[in-house]
Amino acid sequence: MVNLSKIMDRASLFFDLAGPVVGAMLLATGIETYRDGGSMGWPIAGSLILLINLWVAWRRLARRRKSAPSP
Repeated sequence: MVNLSKIMDRASLFFDLAGPVVGAMLLATGIETYRDGGSMGWPIAGSLILLINLWVAWRRLARRRKSAPSP
């Protein structure tokens, strides 16, 4: 039998950890765009998105540790 709750927990964890990866990619793209003559707003936006994603992931992972059952 499939445990839907466990699948959703794993999917949620994956998305929590994928957020900072996407933010880092946006920051790298923003820096590259700025070096090619683009606006300074691109690296600033990329860094803000990365920081927000890191903050959200940290909060959610800390909540997971608190709610995890003890072995």
